[in-house]
Amino acid sequence: MTSSVCKHTFILFILSSFSPLLSAASSTKLIIKPSVCMVKSPGDSCQMTVSVQWHTDETIAACLFQNDIRLHYRENVQNIKTKMAISLEQDMMFTLKNDQQIFATQQIKINTALPTKYRRRLRADWSFF
Repeated sequence: MTSSVCKHTFILFILSSFSPLLSAASSTKLIIKPSVCMVKSPGDSCQMTVSVQWHTDETIAACLFQNDIRLHYRENVQNIKTKMAISLEQDMMFTLKNDQQIFATQQIKINTALPTKYRRRLRADWSFF
Protein backbone atom coordinates (compact mmCIF):
# COMPACT_ATOMS: atom_id res chain seq x y z
CA MET A 1 0.00 0.00 0.00
CA THR A 2 2.76 2.47 0.89
CA SER A 3 4.69 1.67 -2.28
CA SER A 4 1.59 2.62 -4.30
CA VAL A 5 1.36 5.95 -2.46
CA CYS A 6 5.06 6.55 -3.05
CA LYS A 7 4.68 5.82 -6.77
CA HIS A 8 1.76 8.24 -7.10
CA THR A 9 3.60 10.93 -5.15
CA PHE A 10 6.67 10.51 -7.32
CA ILE A 11 4.60 10.71 -10.53
CA LEU A 12 2.86 13.87 -9.30
CA PHE A 13 6.22 15.40 -8.43
CA ILE A 14 7.59 14.66 -11.92
CA LEU A 15 4.49 16.05 -13.64
CA SER A 16 4.51 19.20 -11.53
CA SER A 17 8.14 19.89 -12.47
CA PHE A 18 7.17 19.89 -16.17
CA SER A 19 4.17 22.19 -15.76
CA PRO A 20 6.15 25.49 -15.85
CA LEU A 21 7.70 24.44 -19.16
CA LEU A 22 4.32 23.58 -20.62
CA SER A 23 2.65 26.73 -19.36
CA ALA A 24 5.42 28.96 -20.77
CA ALA A 25 5.07 27.42 -24.19
CA SER A 26 1.27 27.61 -24.22
CA SER A 27 1.04 31.20 -22.92
CA THR A 28 2.21 32.70 -26.23
CA LYS A 29 -0.52 33.67 -28.69
CA LEU A 30 0.10 34.26 -32.40
CA ILE A 31 -2.75 35.74 -34.45
CA ILE A 32 -2.45 36.31 -38.20
CA LYS A 33 -5.47 37.76 -39.98
CA PRO A 34 -6.79 36.99 -42.51
CA SER A 35 -6.03 33.29 -42.20
CA VAL A 36 -7.37 32.40 -45.66
CA CYS A 37 -6.34 33.76 -49.05
CA MET A 38 -8.63 33.45 -52.08
CA VAL A 39 -7.17 32.93 -55.55
CA LYS A 40 -8.95 32.61 -58.87
CA SER A 41 -7.61 29.22 -59.95
CA PRO A 42 -5.36 26.51 -58.47
CA GLY A 43 -1.65 27.31 -58.80
CA ASP A 44 -2.09 31.09 -58.70
CA SER A 45 0.04 32.97 -56.19
CA CYS A 46 -1.56 35.06 -53.48
CA GLN A 47 -0.25 38.43 -52.37
CA MET A 48 -1.90 40.03 -49.38
CA THR A 49 -1.26 42.27 -46.41
CA VAL A 50 -1.79 40.53 -43.09
CA SER A 51 -2.12 41.80 -39.56
CA VAL A 52 0.30 39.98 -37.24
CA GLN A 53 -0.07 40.05 -33.47
CA TRP A 54 1.62 38.12 -30.74
CA HIS A 55 1.41 38.30 -26.99
CA THR A 56 3.46 36.58 -24.31
CA ASP A 57 3.40 36.72 -20.53
CA GLU A 58 7.18 37.20 -20.41
CA THR A 59 9.50 39.29 -22.57
CA ILE A 60 11.07 37.21 -25.32
CA ALA A 61 13.35 37.57 -28.30
CA ALA A 62 11.65 35.82 -31.20
CA CYS A 63 11.48 35.63 -34.97
CA LEU A 64 8.44 35.13 -37.15
CA PHE A 65 9.13 32.59 -39.90
CA GLN A 66 7.19 31.76 -43.05
CA ASN A 67 8.23 28.12 -43.43
CA ASP A 68 12.04 28.60 -43.21
CA ILE A 69 12.20 32.26 -44.25
CA ARG A 70 12.63 34.81 -41.45
CA LEU A 71 10.14 37.65 -41.84
CA HIS A 72 10.32 39.62 -38.62
CA TYR A 73 12.58 39.76 -35.53
CA ARG A 74 11.95 41.49 -32.22
CA GLU A 75 14.01 41.45 -29.05
CA ASN A 76 12.75 41.80 -25.45
CA VAL A 77 9.06 42.31 -26.23
CA GLN A 78 5.75 41.02 -24.92
CA ASN A 79 3.28 42.45 -27.45
CA ILE A 80 3.61 43.03 -31.18
CA LYS A 81 1.05 44.44 -33.61
CA THR A 82 2.24 44.97 -37.15
CA LYS A 83 1.17 44.65 -40.77
CA MET A 84 3.24 42.95 -43.42
CA ALA A 85 2.92 41.94 -47.04
CA ILE A 86 3.25 38.23 -47.76
CA SER A 87 3.19 36.08 -50.87
CA LEU A 88 1.89 32.51 -50.90
CA GLU A 89 1.72 29.84 -53.56
CA GLN A 90 0.51 27.07 -51.27
CA ASP A 91 -0.67 26.66 -47.68
CA MET A 92 2.02 28.04 -45.36
CA MET A 93 2.93 27.55 -41.74
CA PHE A 94 3.97 30.66 -39.81
CA THR A 95 6.08 30.01 -36.73
CA LEU A 96 7.11 32.26 -33.87
CA LYS A 97 10.35 30.89 -32.44
CA ASN A 98 13.88 31.51 -31.25
CA ASP A 99 16.94 29.24 -31.34
CA GLN A 100 15.79 27.09 -28.43
CA GLN A 101 12.00 27.03 -28.55
CA ILE A 102 8.92 27.26 -30.76
CA PHE A 103 6.42 29.60 -29.10
CA ALA A 104 3.41 29.45 -31.46
CA THR A 105 2.37 28.46 -34.97
CA GLN A 106 -0.46 29.34 -37.32
CA GLN A 107 -1.30 28.09 -40.79
CA ILE A 108 -2.53 30.30 -43.63
CA LYS A 109 -4.62 28.45 -46.20
CA ILE A 110 -5.20 29.16 -49.87
CA ASN A 111 -8.71 28.60 -51.23
CA THR A 112 -9.60 28.71 -54.90
CA ALA A 113 -12.74 30.23 -56.34
CA LEU A 114 -12.93 27.47 -58.96
CA PRO A 115 -13.00 23.84 -57.81
CA THR A 116 -10.05 21.64 -58.75
CA LYS A 117 -12.28 18.89 -60.15
CA TYR A 118 -15.71 19.10 -61.61
CA ARG A 119 -18.27 16.76 -60.16
CA ARG A 120 -19.58 14.09 -62.51
CA ARG A 121 -23.28 14.43 -63.30
CA LEU A 122 -25.36 11.77 -61.68
CA ARG A 123 -27.75 11.44 -64.61
CA ALA A 124 -27.34 11.77 -68.33
CA ASP A 125 -28.31 14.92 -70.26
CA TRP A 126 -30.80 12.97 -72.34
CA SER A 127 -33.70 10.73 -71.41
CA PHE A 128 -36.37 8.69 -73.19
CA PHE A 129 -39.03 9.85 -70.74
